Amino acid sequence: MSLRFILTAAVAALAVAAVPMVAAPAGLVAQTSPDLGMAPLTDVYLATTTEGQKQLRFSAMIVNVGAGAFELAAARPDSSSAFSVSQRIFSSDGSSTLVPTPASLVLGGDGHNHWHVKDLERYELRRLDNGVKVGTSAKSGFCFFDTDAYRTSLPGAPSAAVYRGAGCGDASSLNVNMGVSVGWGDEYGWTLPDQYIDVTNLAGGKYRLYAEADPFGWFTESAEGNNFTWVDLALTIQKRGTTKIRILGYGPSA
Repeated sequence: MSLRFILTAAVAALAVAAVPMVAAPAGLVAQTSPDLGMAPLTDVYLATTTEGQKQLRFSAMIVNVGAGAFELAAARPDSSSAFSVSQRIFSSDGSSTLVPTPASLVLGGDGHNHWHVKDLERYELRRLDNGVKVGTSAKSGFCFFDTDAYRTSLPGAPSAAVYRGAGCGDASSLNVNMGVSVGWGDEYGWTLPDQYIDVTNLAGGKYRLYAEADPFGWFTESAEGNNFTWVDLALTIQKRGTTKIRILGYGPSA
């Protein structure tokens, strides 16, 4: 064996020994954020109360089409204090963190003795020609939970409701927990109190009924560009002051 071969072999052995042993990377932990949106608006209906108020009524459903649940946890030290509201953000390993939000809770004033998230959704009526707002929904607070399966083919979507109405608490609650699972939605039907826009004094014409989830951007989402939907409609004032409604078309939805 030549001296040159021995030296070459020794150098190669030292080079191998100098390479650090790197452990296989552990499974990466990713944040699984919700993605809020609005399902198509339905049951668009014009009602007139016994007092003569004309109400544009409709059903609306906020939905979660993201990778993780949309969950809020609120707490207060006593029944005379305001709630502090946090969003629970889940990770792929099952862990979660609470992130404070600017959101606030209001006690339902529509006969429901439970807590609502103020301005979780926004409904507006706008002129179709120039976008000027001519009406806003009477409803401003929402107790949300899994009422309807929306897109349960999404990864991680449960086959049955996880969040239920009991999580919205009552007037004496110190802790409130509400949410919408992946692939599920929370619907407010057209018959519910305050689920309307007053159009009593509105002139005939073409309008857009617009609905938006998280209009102030208070909550963490994986996408913000799909939070809205709309319905275009025409109102016609007939003889004796009656109003007729006609659907012109629908906008995008989540």
